[in-house]
Amino acid sequence: MKLYNIYWHEGCGNRDHVATTNNLNKWLVDHNELRVSEGNEPEDLDDFEIEEVDAYIYEEMSDE
Repeated sequence: MKLYNIYWHEGCGNRDHVATTNNLNKWLVDHNELRVSEGNEPEDLDDFEIEEVDAYIYEEMSDE
């Protein structure tokens, strides 16, 4: 599974982590639904910096 970190640049060189997702398009739909409900314009994936994440996800082992 691929994971992606999504960052927003404020214009002054600051970069804020917005989300981590495995589905960029689904995240964008959910993100824009919230933005529009708050009276803002929808955004495009091109508005963000997106980086693929090296993730190491392990199943928790139960103590036996």
